[in-house]
Amino acid sequence: MRKYLRVSLVLVAIGLASICFGQPTGIYVLDNNQGVYRDANIRNYSYVDGFVWRSSWSDFETAEGVYSFAGIDHIVNKLDSLNKKLTILFGAYSVEPAYIGAHLGVTTYQFTDPLTAKTTTRAVPYDGYLLQRYRLLLAAMANHPIYCRSTGTMVALKDHPVLSNIATNIPGLGAIRNVNGLNTSLQTALPNYTRSKFVDSLLVSMRLQTTYFPTKNVFIPSYKNTTDNTNSPTLVDYLKSQLLANFDGVLNPKIGFWQENLAGFTDTNTKVFTGLPTTTFATPLLSLGNSAYAMFQMLQGWTTPFLDPTKTANSTPFDAMCYAYKTYGASYFEVYVSDLDNAIYKTGFSNWTVSNCSTIASLSDHQTESKAHLVPNPASNYISIKGIEVLSTANVSILNVSGHQIAKQQGGVSFDISAFSNGVYFVKLEQNNKTVVLEFVKK
Repeated sequence: MRKYLRVSLVLVAIGLASICFGQPTGIYVLDNNQGVYRDANIRNYSYVDGFVWRSSWSDFETAEGVYSFAGIDHIVNKLDSLNKKLTILFGAYSVEPAYIGAHLGVTTYQFTDPLTAKTTTRAVPYDGYLLQRYRLLLAAMANHPIYCRSTGTMVALKDHPVLSNIATNIPGLGAIRNVNGLNTSLQTALPNYTRSKFVDSLLVSMRLQTTYFPTKNVFIPSYKNTTDNTNSPTLVDYLKSQLLANFDGVLNPKIGFWQENLAGFTDTNTKVFTGLPTTTFATPLLSLGNSAYAMFQMLQGWTTPFLDPTKTANSTPFDAMCYAYKTYGASYFEVYVSDLDNAIYKTGFSNWTVSNCSTIASLSDHQTESKAHLVPNPASNYISIKGIEVLSTANVSILNVSGHQIAKQQGGVSFDISAFSNGVYFVKLEQNNKTVVLEFVKK
C-alpha cells in the first residue's frame, strides 16, 4: 500500500476555528430516479424547505482527475429559483470511480451492494491513494462555481446559499456499518484491518468534509450493528466517542449523525404509539446533547409504505417526527414525495413545529383529541368513530390513500364501507375549526 495516509493526515491536521451555524432543520423532499438529473421530486410547497439529492462519487469523477458537476449546476439553479435548500447525500452505497480500485498498490476488497446485489472492487477506507483522491474530489466540488441569484455572481459551492447540508460519507465504505448484506464485520471484510487505522481514516474523511465545507452542516450515517474483533468498547461506541471528541464545535465544527429508519405505528387496542428506530437500535444518535446533531430520513412513505406497512400503521409522519424530536433532538427530516403530495397531510406539514409535539397523537393538525379512533379496524362492512363527540354539523368524509374524497356525510359516527376495495383509507372529521384524520384498513 502506498504511504499516502500520513500525508493526508498532515494536510488536514491544521485545526479550523469553530464556525457557528444552526442545527440542521426543516422538511426536505427525497429525490427519485426520474427527471433531469433526478429532479422530478423537487416541490415548491411552502412547507418544503429543501431537496435531498442522492448521488455518488463516480457520478462526478468520470475518469481520473476529470470532474463533471453539470448535475450539481442543474439542481442548485433550479432550487435557487424556488428559494429552496439542498442536501447533497452520497448514498450509503456510493462507490468510487473504478480506476481507484484498479490502481497499482491499492488494497482492495469485494463489496456487494445489498440492494442491487452488484459486487464491485473497492479500496479499503484507510488506503492512502483512496484518501488522496477523495481530498481532490472534495476540493474540486467545494470550489466549483455556480451562479447565485441573490448576489448575481458566480459563487463556489462551499459558499453557495442553496447548499445547506452535505454527506459524502466514508470513502471506500459509505456508512458506518457492516458490509456485504450488513452482516460481515469490518475486520472480516477489510484486508489489513485494524481499529486504529479505520478510526484514523474516518477522522480524516470527516475533517476533509468539514474543512472544504466549513459553513455547511456535515453529517454521516451511523448504525449500532457495526462490529470488528474488539468487544470492549464496542466499535460503534468507540467511533462515536472519537467523533464527538474531534468534532466538538471548538477546534472543528459539529457534525450530524444520520439514519434512514424513521417511522412509527399505533396499537389499535392500547392506542400506544411506538416510534422507530428504537433507542436500542439507534444508539449512535442517542444522548448527543449539544455535542452533535441527529438527522433522519423516513423509512418509507405513509401514503405508499413500500417496505413494511405495519411500521407506519395507524399513525402519521408527524407522529414519527415528534418522536424523533423528543427522543433524539432531531428537527431535520427527509420525507417521501408521496406524503408531501398527499392532500390529507398538507395541513399537518404546514403547521408542524416542534412546539406541537406535546399534543400530537396520530392527527393531522395537532389540535384535536388524541383519544379519537375507529372501530373495528381493520373492518369489512362498517367503521365507526369512537372517543370523540361528533356534532350534527360536522363534515365527515372518507379519503383514499391519494387524498381524494370518495364518500362524505354531515354528522354521524358510522360509515358503510362494504363496497370499498381492500386497502388503506382515512376518515376526515371537521368541526369547530378543528380537523381529525384517522386511518383504517378495509379487508
